[in-house]
Amino acid sequence: MHPLPERSSDVRAPAVDADSKPPATGPDAQMTVKTTPDGIVVVSGEIDSATAPHLSRRLLAALHAHPEGVTLDLAAVTFCDCAGLRAFLRAHAAWAARSERAASTAPAAPRQHLDSGHRPLTPLALGPVSPRMTRLLQLTGTAELFAPPKTGRPQ
Repeated sequence: MHPLPERSSDVRAPAVDADSKPPATGPDAQMTVKTTPDGIVVVSGEIDSATAPHLSRRLLAALHAHPEGVTLDLAAVTFCDCAGLRAFLRAHAAWAARSERAASTAPAAPRQHLDSGHRPLTPLALGPVSPRMTRLLQLTGTAELFAPPKTGRPQ
């Protein structure tokens, strides 16, 4: 029987302090995040405990720049663990909390009936999604927290 390899040898540490700068770029990069001017957040690579803080900051910045919500392009995500999923859920929760604060200071709007056929507002719409991300969202029951892709057509 072969002994298990040292866990610490399998973990790549970020090249720089994770709180001050994004993870390394180039061949050692585990993940990249790009936000387009029209509010599409393109994520590629591996989302794990080393890269999730950077993803979280980029999602919050994108939602600040696009308070109506952003579309996630996750087609090139090759791995996502619970830290990555938590980054998406935290961005969702932060947007919801900010929306609640704004709504509490604004005049009351008419409430929609639960059976009206309208989905609840959500800041994160799914665009292209890799098979691994699709499976993760389905297995965790979190897919419903994300809006379907924005089509640009009135509904």
